[in-house]
Amino acid sequence: MQNEQHAERLRQRGLALVRSEQYDDAITLYDEAMLVVESEELRELLTINKADAMIAIERDGAEVRALPGILMRRRNPHHTFYAAYALMFKHRLTRDVKRALFYGEIALEVAREMDNSMRVVQALNDLGVLYESDSQFARAVEVFEEASTLVSSIEDENDRRYAQAAVRANSAYSLMLLGRGDEGIAIVHSVIDDPEGATIPLGDCYLGLCFAYLERDQLDRAEYYGRLGLDAAADPRQTRNSLYLLGEVAYHRGDFAGAERWFSELARFYPNFPNLTQLLLAVDLRSMIHLYL
Repeated sequence: MQNEQHAERLRQRGLALVRSEQYDDAITLYDEAMLVVESEELRELLTINKADAMIAIERDGAEVRALPGILMRRRNPHHTFYAAYALMFKHRLTRDVKRALFYGEIALEVAREMDNSMRVVQALNDLGVLYESDSQFARAVEVFEEASTLVSSIEDENDRRYAQAAVRANSAYSLMLLGRGDEGIAIVHSVIDDPEGATIPLGDCYLGLCFAYLERDQLDRAEYYGRLGLDAAADPRQTRNSLYLLGEVAYHRGDFAGAERWFSELARFYPNFPNLTQLLLAVDLRSMIHLYL
């Protein structure tokens, strides 16, 4: 019993680290918990939690490969939700939209069956992000609006505030790309500048502002938020997007040497594309780049 309680405490600490995007530290705690866990149910949950953290930093492993089997067994609705949710995220990162939507809909279906408002909002929020990554911005806004209407039904105050901030921040990017940039910018600022707001990871918020101000040719502001986004980057996706946007800011400022430095840093993520730096210096790819990929 003591081992089980210790494992659960470690798992909860790991979840807190994931929420603040400290994925490597979370994985260390999950591994420590795995050494003492006794029940198969808790072991399965730890497997899902570790897989989720590994996916976020684009790592593969036995835990990630175990997710489809956990989903098929459907031993526990909570585990089914978490496994489907993690698989949605995994396929979103690999740009397999069809599979990501498939698993996202499973997560939403299970959340509705559980009558769990927090999980329904969570699934809708990430489906919205998925639609954004597939350039379905109007559909994304619809999903975010549905999530917003359900936030008030979340019982736990901290969960409710966190979900509200996350949904609002994520919806802003779609609004920007639908020509509602002023509205999107205002939403992001309301999230990051609210002293009583929930503490959410801010990397994507900063990058959204960098993108929006770059679109408006407000280059000082764009660079400011781009650098904040790079400093706050917690995974390779955010780092790549920060480097790309900072390169674009430098290029539009006429600082071609600076642009080349940023794009060269970005090119390290793509060793199979040796001419990427030259391509980015020659072609503006902002219309083809999405911050959630």
